[in-house]
Amino acid sequence: MDAYPFLLLGHLLLLVFWLGTDIGVFLAARISERDDLGVEARVTVLGLGMVLDRLPRSCLVLIIPSGFLLAQNSGLLALEPVWHVAMWLLAAAWLALLWTGFLTKDQALQGRCMLANLVLNGLMALAAGLGSWWMWAAEQAPAWLALKLSAVAAIFAAGVWLDVQFRPAVAAFGEIATGGATSELNDRYRKAIAPVYLSVLTIYALVLVASGLGVFKPG
Repeated sequence: MDAYPFLLLGHLLLLVFWLGTDIGVFLAARISERDDLGVEARVTVLGLGMVLDRLPRSCLVLIIPSGFLLAQNSGLLALEPVWHVAMWLLAAAWLALLWTGFLTKDQALQGRCMLANLVLNGLMALAAGLGSWWMWAAEQAPAWLALKLSAVAAIFAAGVWLDVQFRPAVAAFGEIATGGATSELNDRYRKAIAPVYLSVLTIYALVLVASGLGVFKPG
């Protein structure tokens, strides 16, 4: 039985769950700004957004190995099996790290897991960028596939920047959650979270570019 349709379906489902749930996170953050809602309601909405955020982060970890396996199966790449095994083992370890951070009640361990995830995203941005350059320079894959990997590298890089930007917003919202909402705190939260939305929209645009390259295969 040809494995390609199943690999393609899996890759597409990762994209659907990644983007779909991330839009839910985006909307939850927007609603959390509303000062016409009570603090408890705002905390609940943003908390729901943070729970939803687990899915896009998990899907992003699996996008790279599933994409390379799909490219290999369709004859676009010719990598040794050891590289595929290494990518899937790294993805499994990364997921274990992520979910340890999500589920633990230990704040210190949670912080270490999130920092490690941030570093891994940065390293993945670098690795995907170098992989794209190798594909292009060594003519190991079609140009559109190299460009798609470049877009994925940019997505990882934008994700790192988003996490860095989100920290001041979390701190500002924490003051609202613990001390109550005031006009000053609401304004501080809005100003802190505004740049985050630009990073999110940038990621959505890059996802559209990467998806379009995969569908239309220009050149």
